[in-house]
Amino acid sequence: MGTLGALQNISGAVEGPSLTSLKTAQEVAEQVRLSVGRIRELAEAMLLPHFRIDGGEPLFCPATLKRYVRQHLTVMCEGAPLPLNLRPIVQRPLTQPIPVALAAVQDRLCDCPALDIPPCVYFLIVAGAVAYVGQSRHLPSRLAQHSQSGKRWERVLFMPVPESELLRVEAQWIAALRPPLNKTSLSRGSEE
Repeated sequence: MGTLGALQNISGAVEGPSLTSLKTAQEVAEQVRLSVGRIRELAEAMLLPHFRIDGGEPLFCPATLKRYVRQHLTVMCEGAPLPLNLRPIVQRPLTQPIPVALAAVQDRLCDCPALDIPPCVYFLIVAGAVAYVGQSRHLPSRLAQHSQSGKRWERVLFMPVPESELLRVEAQWIAALRPPLNKTSLSRGSEE
């Protein structure tokens, strides 16, 4: 009778895969998309199913480990629903300080990147303060218009806003901040 057969006769021994089919953490890491360190950590915590030969390093049955990871460690992230008129874009976090007047909405602001931007309310920043508030369905062309008209700024921050809400949100920010470069009348039409 072989070693595995003898183990099967001992109370508490586990019947399992052949010894030659067991793999090390390094050998299964890519298959289960976990790092070698994480596999070892979970095995030492007795969370991952594994085998040990005479108290040695943990060894894994790839099929069993894949099933365990799929059942217990894999989570599907549904994502959030988007309004139909907004396209998803991934923004980078702000890398520089923002004007104090915008601190309350800091987590909703984005630095203006060089890519297609959804409809938004934007803020032209000069010397660390909001100098102008505007709204646009196409920010790059609107910024070009400002530049041609002589407006100068150091930075542009924007807040994605559904197109139907652009005028209302812009008006609220202008009323709250009273930026020096905005006209006092809010009766102008929608900007491109």
